[in-house]
Amino acid sequence: MIFDLISLAVAVLWDVSLGEPSNAVHPVCWMGSFVDFLWRKRPGRCLFPYGCLIVLSGISLVMVVVSAVYSLSLVFSLPISVWFLKGTFSLSGLLEAGGSIDRALKSGDLSRGRRLLGYHLVSRDTSKLSSSEVAGAAIESLAENFGDGLVAPLFFFALFGLPGALVYRFVNTCDSMLGYRGGDFESGGKFAARLDDLLNWIPSRLASLLILAGAAIVGANWRGGAISALRDHGRTSSPNAGWPMAAMAGVLSVVLDKRGVYRLNLSGRRPVSKDLREAMSILMVAQGLALALFFMWICAGAL
Repeated sequence: MIFDLISLAVAVLWDVSLGEPSNAVHPVCWMGSFVDFLWRKRPGRCLFPYGCLIVLSGISLVMVVVSAVYSLSLVFSLPISVWFLKGTFSLSGLLEAGGSIDRALKSGDLSRGRRLLGYHLVSRDTSKLSSSEVAGAAIESLAENFGDGLVAPLFFFALFGLPGALVYRFVNTCDSMLGYRGGDFESGGKFAARLDDLLNWIPSRLASLLILAGAAIVGANWRGGAISALRDHGRTSSPNAGWPMAAMAGVLSVVLDKRGVYRLNLSGRRPVSKDLREAMSILMVAQGLALALFFMWICAGAL
C-alpha cells in the first residue's frame, strides 16, 4: 500500500508539472495499437468471440507485464509503475483541452473552437456546430471524461493497485475503438462495450457526486445538479455517461444536447463560453476531492 501511495503521489506530480507523455511512449497509445492490430486481423465471421478474445488477451498481457514489473527491484519497479499509472488518468490535460476551446470561443474564432473540440474531446462531426453547441459539447465531454478519465482508473487502482487501473484503461480503450453500432463493430465490439458499462457503473455515479460536491464548494447550484442527474441520467444511450453530464447540466442551469440523440436538463438555457469556464472551475475542485478520497482510501488500506 505504501508503494501504491508513492506511485500515485508521483504520478499526480508528473501530471500537473509535465502533462501527458508523448504518444510514442504513452501506455494507452500502445494499448490502442495492440487493439488496432488485432482488429485489422479480424475474421469474416464469429466476430463476437473474436472481440472477446481481443479484450481477454489484452487483459492477460497487462497482468503479465505488471507481474514482470513487480518482480524488479524497487529502483526500477517504482518509476515504471509511476509511468504506467500516469498513463491511465489525466488531470491537467482535460482542463487544458477545455481551456483551449474556451479561448477560441472568447476570441470569436468559432472555426478553431470546432477544430479543437473535435481534436481533443469528441468524435462527432463538429463542422456545423454553433458556438453554443461547441460550448455545450465541451462541457458534457469534460464531465464524462472526468468519470472515465480520472475517477474510474483511480477507483480501480485503490481497489486492486496498478493491475486494476491498467485493466480498466485497456477495457475502456477497447470500448472507445470497437464499441460502436453497425457493421463489424456491432458484434465484434459488444463484449468490450458491455464490460466497460459494467466497470463504469460505480465510478460514473461517484463522479456525479464529486461534481455536485465541487459545485457546492464553489457556490454553484448543486441542488439543481442533483435533480437533473436523478431525472435525466437515463436519456443517454450509455447507462453511465448521463450521470456526470446531467449533474453538470443542472449545476450550470444549462441544457446539454447532442443533435438527434439526447437533451439533458430541458429547462436550462443555452450554454455559452462562460459556462464552460465555470464547468472547468467545478471540475478542478472535483478533481481535488477525488484525489483526496482515493489517497485516504489507500491510506486506510495501509493501516
